[in-house]
Amino acid sequence: MKEFWKEILLTTVIVSFLFMILSLTIFTLPKVEGYGMTPVLNNGDRVFVNRLGTIRRFKLIYFKLPNSQETSIRRVIGLPNEHIQYKNDQLYINHQETVERFLQNQLNHAKQNEELVTDDFQLQQLPNVKYATIPRGKYLVLGDNRPYSTDSRYYGLVDEKDIIGTVEMRILPLHKLASF
Repeated sequence: MKEFWKEILLTTVIVSFLFMILSLTIFTLPKVEGYGMTPVLNNGDRVFVNRLGTIRRFKLIYFKLPNSQETSIRRVIGLPNEHIQYKNDQLYINHQETVERFLQNQLNHAKQNEELVTDDFQLQQLPNVKYATIPRGKYLVLGDNRPYSTDSRYYGLVDEKDIIGTVEMRILPLHKLASF
């Protein structure tokens, strides 16, 4: 019986060590704080973040806030070398209208109430941005809960070195398990 418990303890230590190493290099499991990504993610949800994931438009990313140690999850809207503008709730990338399907319900509701989901802005109106296009190694991120989200409109562009990884799925609560 002693041998059995020794093996259980040794197995637990080895698995814990491997999990810790993998979580430092390949993935992390942060908890969502705030309501900036509602309805996709809610306060207290736990997500799986791939540290090796590819950053693409409309992908959710987990990153360190500029000039802060705090972290956040937001959606990538603008990529390097792109001109971004919002006008009448329409996203224009390099002067071409781009549809944000993930906002369709909010946009329809706002249109019925004659409101805007995303206030009009151009790239140069963002804090610390002096360029007409997004510089190399920088990304424009916005929350899905646009009227109440703190995002690039408030703290400027996100530096690539501050991006921890891409959000691949919500894992908790289990009844809301979903991949992105």
